[in-house]
Amino acid sequence: MGTADVIPGVSGGTIALITGIYDELVNSIAAVNGAAVRSLLTGRIAEGMARLNAGFLVPLLGGIGLAIVSLVKLITYLLVTHPQPVWGFFTGLILSSALFVSRQVEKWDAAVGLSLVLGAVFGYVITSLVPMQTGTESYKFFFAGTIAIIAMILPGLSGSFLLVILGKYQQVFTAVDERELGVLLTFGAGCAVGLLAFSRLLKVLLARYHSSTMAFLVGLMLGSLRKVWPFRQVLEEGVVGSGKRVVLRDECIWPGELTAEVWLSLGLIVVGMMLVVVLERLGQRGRGEAG
Repeated sequence: MGTADVIPGVSGGTIALITGIYDELVNSIAAVNGAAVRSLLTGRIAEGMARLNAGFLVPLLGGIGLAIVSLVKLITYLLVTHPQPVWGFFTGLILSSALFVSRQVEKWDAAVGLSLVLGAVFGYVITSLVPMQTGTESYKFFFAGTIAIIAMILPGLSGSFLLVILGKYQQVFTAVDERELGVLLTFGAGCAVGLLAFSRLLKVLLARYHSSTMAFLVGLMLGSLRKVWPFRQVLEEGVVGSGKRVVLRDECIWPGELTAEVWLSLGLIVVGMMLVVVLERLGQRGRGEAG
């Protein structure tokens, strides 16, 4: 999940879904409340840890944090030096994940179909937005964290990509790399607020409108494919900030010439799809052993 959350266009929530821990993740986060915090602060550690489902959340959050700190340089390097094959791999991940999540829709009807369409439109529109530049004021990092963390637990909606749109991706991950504690604490506080508030809403939606919610998430994944499709043609570029060039408008295309890099990208689409199948089977095995 941490690796996925570093990548603009890929969601950590998708990984949680295909490994079978998504419902427990949402329920565990939603269970964080005043009673659990009071138990910890008053020395009732065992009670507080049980309320927080610490046996699940602590190793999960530790793994996410470790991946973000250790892989941010590598992922950034690969996206700069070998973008097409890397995006091909991510395309395969999302395609196969969408198929997997669609099987969790218990009953398809008009309302569920509408949720699918709305999710696809929303995902496509979000990934079509032009990145902007923002300042380094603390409150902007706080609100960026609040918005990004919501996307990070939604399959198909990339928190990192929303940071790109908000002009905070490079600033936040530079702070991670350079250990800028003030920025990280402010951003983390925003993440905590967004996560605790949104997880409760998501828990209700999954409990009461499971099929429609899952269909919306499938739509999000399909709509977000516009962002990760490896073959694209730049239509318009612009300059932001201190002279950095960014793509303002592009379009997805099919490659006209089957070069070695194109074949590698197509192969990695298949590899990405196969990886999801492997993760799904591991998740099923883990659920079977837990049962």
